[in-house]
Amino acid sequence: MYWGKYLKRQFGLFFTLILGMSLFLCTFMLWQLPMTSLLNASLLFLLMIIIYAVIDYQKFRHEQRYMAELQSENEQIRTKLATQMQQDKNFMDIMRVWTHQMKVPLASLDLVAQTQLPELQKQTFELENYLTILLEYLRVQNTMTDFRFELVNVRELVNTVIKKYAAQFIHKNLKVTIVGEAMIKTDAKWLAVAVEQIINNAVKYTETGGVKIEITDRQLRMIDSGIGILASDLPRLFSHGFTGYNGRLDKNSSGLGLYLAKLVLDKLSCHIAVTSEIDVGTTVVIGFSQQ
Repeated sequence: MYWGKYLKRQFGLFFTLILGMSLFLCTFMLWQLPMTSLLNASLLFLLMIIIYAVIDYQKFRHEQRYMAELQSENEQIRTKLATQMQQDKNFMDIMRVWTHQMKVPLASLDLVAQTQLPELQKQTFELENYLTILLEYLRVQNTMTDFRFELVNVRELVNTVIKKYAAQFIHKNLKVTIVGEAMIKTDAKWLAVAVEQIINNAVKYTETGGVKIEITDRQLRMIDSGIGILASDLPRLFSHGFTGYNGRLDKNSSGLGLYLAKLVLDKLSCHIAVTSEIDVGTTVVIGFSQQ
């Protein structure tokens, strides 16, 4: 395995030995000396060289393997360090924006607590959502997070998420339609987290019409009649910290919801795709893994 490298390394030594033996041969031939003595001496010398080469090669091979292991470990450490640094950076970015997000509903709570109960409920719900998103993001980033895969009724899961947002749907007079049902093998808790981020956006950016949800054993399709997403924003929709321009409620919006959904769905071996048209609506499709 390492003979090629070893021979290159010892080329000078072996070349010198071969040249020396050639000179001895030429000397014996010129002086017409008995070749038997040269042959015996050459065989003994060759045996010594072979023994030396075998021992030296074993040492060389051990060094090469040790160096390869060190390089491999060094590369793994560098990769882990780079990953950890990126995660730390992402976390600090999220905490910075999240802190700003907390100030908005808290300020609104302070202003309307005495007079505007519906607005108070809305801001309280938003505050709870921001906290939930941050906590779920931290959990899904933890490599020790356990995923419990079992048969899940997708329709029941969607109904549970819709019930959580019932007040928002009623307040905006939005209609919710759910068609179909399916049983799939997945983690119910984490799939609900991903679905909730999409429903949250649908409610937030839809003023008239409603949301239609289509369920099959292959995919979950959520269609809203909201303001839509700019075509230029679609490729970056799941990027960390990215927020689209159209309909953005706050220029410092965290953009964490869809990023979290993508992280979760990747871990569940599902894929997500989004199509949208301005002033028409947005369609989000979650494709289930076929197990």
